[in-house]
Amino acid sequence: MAFIPFKKSNKCLVTDDLFLEVTWEDGKSPDDDSELLGIIEGLDQLYMDFQHTIEESLPYVTFHQAELLFQALQEAYGHVQLKKVAICHLEGKEAVSEGEVFASPFIIDSRYQNLLIPLIQSIMTSQDFQSYTYQEKREYFVNQVYPAYKASLGIQESALPLFPEEGEQISTVLPRQKQRPHHSTGVTPQVEVKAPKQKSLKMIYLLVGLLGALAIGGMVLSVLSHMQLAKQKEQVTYLYQELKSTQKLVDEEHQIDVFSRYFLPNYYSGKKENLVDFLSDGDAKYTVPKEGTLQSVILEQLTYDLKMKEYTPTYVLSVKEGEKASSIRLSFTVKKSDSAKYGYIVMAEPKESAYIK
Repeated sequence: MAFIPFKKSNKCLVTDDLFLEVTWEDGKSPDDDSELLGIIEGLDQLYMDFQHTIEESLPYVTFHQAELLFQALQEAYGHVQLKKVAICHLEGKEAVSEGEVFASPFIIDSRYQNLLIPLIQSIMTSQDFQSYTYQEKREYFVNQVYPAYKASLGIQESALPLFPEEGEQISTVLPRQKQRPHHSTGVTPQVEVKAPKQKSLKMIYLLVGLLGALAIGGMVLSVLSHMQLAKQKEQVTYLYQELKSTQKLVDEEHQIDVFSRYFLPNYYSGKKENLVDFLSDGDAKYTVPKEGTLQSVILEQLTYDLKMKEYTPTYVLSVKEGEKASSIRLSFTVKKSDSAKYGYIVMAEPKESAYIK
């Protein structure tokens, strides 16, 4: 059964029964956006069990990869619009979108829960699918899309959204909380009612207990699935923050080192007035300069605090005091300042310790 006349075929690495094709807005693909590429590379490093990385597979991704990617985009940007997201299947080694549902545009914002909901909303409301009956649309999702999505993410039936009833408000489509009862049709048969025997009552109690246990088990599995997805989202967020910190270090390392090499000779000049252009108005203004002659300056380490937006360089110095030279490890905190003479300021008095090889 085909839903759309559009067809696009390409070779792809994904081998799942159903998967997704992601089409970016013009100028906003990973080839154009280094930050977006960094998010994708970070996911590939975090989830080493992918048969093929997201970067290799794009524009085709599994349902699992797509959910991880879309959650990361939501966390990083808050609101993202993709030009199109379409379900595909394989014909030989080619990805084919003919006969599959799509959403265009595909919105990822604060209301985003999973990729199935926008696709359900599209098939139920878009003019592209108006020639198909409600039953055809429902059977397509229940018999084809849902099983492929469950297999890709390794989740239970209870974690899937309920497909809306015919005529139901589409905006109310939410992840299922409980199995919706089926409505019976036709004439209700007449059944003779007899008083149950004691053995029958025991069987009823046993059946009720079994059903209760199954219901509790389903709820537990649903909670575990939710916890697993939440943990994955937390890992993606952490990795994204680490990537941003690393990028900051790469971008600013040279400037921080240059600033520090101006600051250090003035710090060891013994003259307080030499430090005025280097210190903030906070605790750093109480910094007491040292006396000595710098013989060597080696940058040992540079870290970045994303929350405080502060850099902490650590240097190994050879300082001569009189006739004696000593090796010292010196750390201090630096922050960018557009109003400062050198573009950066020292936020607190440097911390000195002996350098031990």
